[in-house]
Amino acid sequence: MELYELVFLRNELEKSIDLSTIKLEVEKNQSKLVNLLHHTNDDYKQDILQVIDNHGKIFDHGNNHVNEIKEIISKINNQISLLTKKFFADNYQTELQFKNPQRIREAKIIVVEEYIKEILRNRIYFHSTWEYPALEIGCRDGEWTKHLVSFDPLYISDLFDEFLASSSDQFPPEYQNRLRKYKLSLDYTINNLPKNQFGFIFSYNFFNYLSLDSIKRLLIQSMDWLKPGGSMIFTYNNADLSASAGMCSDYFMSYVPKSMLVPLIESIGFEVTDIQDHLPSTSWVEIKKPGILNTIKAHQVLGEIKYISV
Repeated sequence: MELYELVFLRNELEKSIDLSTIKLEVEKNQSKLVNLLHHTNDDYKQDILQVIDNHGKIFDHGNNHVNEIKEIISKINNQISLLTKKFFADNYQTELQFKNPQRIREAKIIVVEEYIKEILRNRIYFHSTWEYPALEIGCRDGEWTKHLVSFDPLYISDLFDEFLASSSDQFPPEYQNRLRKYKLSLDYTINNLPKNQFGFIFSYNFFNYLSLDSIKRLLIQSMDWLKPGGSMIFTYNNADLSASAGMCSDYFMSYVPKSMLVPLIESIGFEVTDIQDHLPSTSWVEIKKPGILNTIKAHQVLGEIKYISV
């Protein structure tokens, strides 16, 4: 079976072992039967007690059923593990397979329904304020940069100067002078960024192509860049979803299952505040640096900006 088929099969089997609803109904029925004991004579009490006992065995049988399914899931996970070893070995070779902006524009495209984008935009607006600077990692042509302009100042970063210029050029000259542009190095480091200064970091369709090791490198840096209490949102390719797993097989996106990403995030010291998966294959995570976000700004240096029409 292909990787995406195995992930789909595992996910569907995992849904089938949730017996909470069955357990609740069994417990309700048992409670009703126990109450019946108080409303019947001795002729039927023994029969009702037997029914109550048999009701309890229904859930015992369900548990046996769950254990059988868990064994199948374990076999599937072992096969998934064998198939995905190559992704950990080859990710560094595929991260930079597109070495110019035009090829990235043509190839690194994710199709997302508008209502999903609106949910993500609302999460950005929730954090938006002139009181803190923000950083965008992997700005590309600035599709999402325009939704970050209320932060003051706004830093943008990318691997390519062309993308930095393209993202900046969509704005009037007055605002371009306020943008702070930083080049990402090929090992995903950004030199000379201020530490403990950012209230928010955002990245869209960039982490989707990075290995877990490269994501870890950026997250460790982000922990240094963020102010205590600052937040970060980034999209990624959650290979725990079958469609996302399918994109790994052809090395289109990297293999970063949520089941591996969350422990990594927490090991660095972040708190996971929200995770969203939208079928078939759109995922993002929202994380927070421990502490309370505060500022010494009394007002914005220049006029407040909420959105710039382009």
